[in-house]
Amino acid sequence: MLALSALDIALWDLKARRAGLPLFRLLGGFDARVPCYAGGIDLDLSIDALLKQTDDNLARGFRALKMKVGRPDLGADIGRVKAMRGHLGDGFPLMADANMKWTVEEAIRAARALQPFDLTWLEEPTIPDDIAGHQRILSAGGVPIAAGENLRSLWDFKNYISAGAVSYPEPDVTNCGGVSAFMKIARLAEAFNLPVTSHGAHDITVHLLAACPNRSFLEAHGFGLDRYIEHPLVLENGMAVAPTRPGHGITFDWMGLAALVP
Repeated sequence: MLALSALDIALWDLKARRAGLPLFRLLGGFDARVPCYAGGIDLDLSIDALLKQTDDNLARGFRALKMKVGRPDLGADIGRVKAMRGHLGDGFPLMADANMKWTVEEAIRAARALQPFDLTWLEEPTIPDDIAGHQRILSAGGVPIAAGENLRSLWDFKNYISAGAVSYPEPDVTNCGGVSAFMKIARLAEAFNLPVTSHGAHDITVHLLAACPNRSFLEAHGFGLDRYIEHPLVLENGMAVAPTRPGHGITFDWMGLAALVP
């Protein structure tokens, strides 16, 4: 599926370049400006270091943030989320990602404990194979659930969405089947009145969400390509801006890459 996704992305880029259009316009367009959050790799950071990272992201222009949870001690997770909420203030979009850390019962307990901190969503609370478990966490935990970065097809998302197991479907264009599958998943979510978010590959995915009326937040992933491409993601007042170059607009910075080779 990863290979099919890469081929599909390349063909959509070629089609858009031949049409002389940016990819989001070829896909129908909606709004070139997409709400964007910074996804931190911060589970092992101290609270002081976590808040320092947060201030750095705010200075870069982000107006929504995601942090990691899933420490062995739930109390430590609660303390960190409480510190972040206090630092950011009420109403600031804050997400938490457990990276499949918990059992269903542990996730329900954690979600209930996190309710006072007004999370936009709790992401991947348990393994992606357990659809019924996600539905239980969503219904009993009282916190919206984002999931899907480890799902591999439109049909996987269909099963999640129809079961009421996800609040924010979260496809990754690089592993769900490419642009074709991502857009089908987004339309499926729209038919169920659900907002769609994204995982990874933000330089491409900004085009896809810019073509979706039900888009929520674009993830600016912690492992982005900024050092290796000519035109990194543009952020303005917390919004990622889809580029107007033909195709997906990503070109490698070959001179910069050559400088990295010993």
